[in-house]
Amino acid sequence: MGMNEIKTNLTGSDMWERRLMLGSLIGLTLCISIWRISTLEPQIVTEYSPYFNGPSVLQISNDTSTSGNIISYPSPISLDELPSSDYHTLIDLDNFKFLMNQEACNAMTEHPSILILIHSAPKNWHKRNVIRETWGRRDPRAKVLFLLGAVTSNSLQHKLQQENHLFEDMVQGNFQDAYRNMTYKHVMAFKWFSYFCPEAKFLLKTDDDVFVNTPTIFEFLEKGVIDRRNLLLCKKIENARVSRSFRSKWRVSSKEYSNRFYPTYCPGFSIIYSADTVFRLYKEAQHTPYFWIDDVHVTGTLAKATNLTITPIGDLYLNYKQEDNVINGYQNSSTSLFLFTSPNLTEKEIRKLWKLVSANDSS
Repeated sequence: MGMNEIKTNLTGSDMWERRLMLGSLIGLTLCISIWRISTLEPQIVTEYSPYFNGPSVLQISNDTSTSGNIISYPSPISLDELPSSDYHTLIDLDNFKFLMNQEACNAMTEHPSILILIHSAPKNWHKRNVIRETWGRRDPRAKVLFLLGAVTSNSLQHKLQQENHLFEDMVQGNFQDAYRNMTYKHVMAFKWFSYFCPEAKFLLKTDDDVFVNTPTIFEFLEKGVIDRRNLLLCKKIENARVSRSFRSKWRVSSKEYSNRFYPTYCPGFSIIYSADTVFRLYKEAQHTPYFWIDDVHVTGTLAKATNLTITPIGDLYLNYKQEDNVINGYQNSSTSLFLFTSPNLTEKEIRKLWKLVSANDSS
């Protein structure tokens, strides 16, 4: 089936099936939220140098425009709880600063309900442009920013500054952009949320080679998530063994991490946090020894230390076979309800998925 057939064969039956699936998703999330309310309980350092040498009252919403009674809270983020040195501290770095920064969310005409922060390598300008032109295009419901570390090349830094001047959507920390510094970048996302966008209800952390189905994400978070506290939504990974093999890029020495298995954690390419979860993890990260595998450290070790439980939404991720079926027209995109794809998509694949998703959203 060709792309034109996919876009034109949206029959009444297809649309009904799609709405039925979305309704089922919202119903499932409502059940999860009610369960979370009813069960709510009170409440390895490497020698690698990270620097490149070169910053509660419960209320029920009366808004009837959304389905169900959405439980809303004042911002759970109180900067008064942080030490005075916190802004210039990032885990074990005591002279952190933003080399590039953006205006706070409260400076926008409409305050976004979701902050989308995308891990991006400095040289991936083409991937950033694809996102800007597809699922990350401007929308009043979201603020989209790319997170980078520092670079050693003056010419590359100049190009990054030119790119940022043009798009005003890049945040850069003064730690070196390197594989073993991903945890700094992840916690910098929490820092930016806490200091510059505490009004947002959710943080979506993702990578620049993932497709995010933003039209469905917005509807899911606005209408499907009832209790917006203590949320850590992702595709859950359990009983993952620590790699000790010298042939693996994921090798971790027993000095870095002594246990044989990692705690339950989220793969880092797509994670949704509620605002209170962001702040709890941020405070914990600031005084916990550094570990370089960021998804394990943040959503495993830190989440466990703060008594956070992962809510699994793995069924809302497309696997590689499903991606291929949707992209090539073997599976109807209008009835394939998903929030995220797997990583490592090409530019062509992201553009094709966006064309299909945006056609469905406008129909």
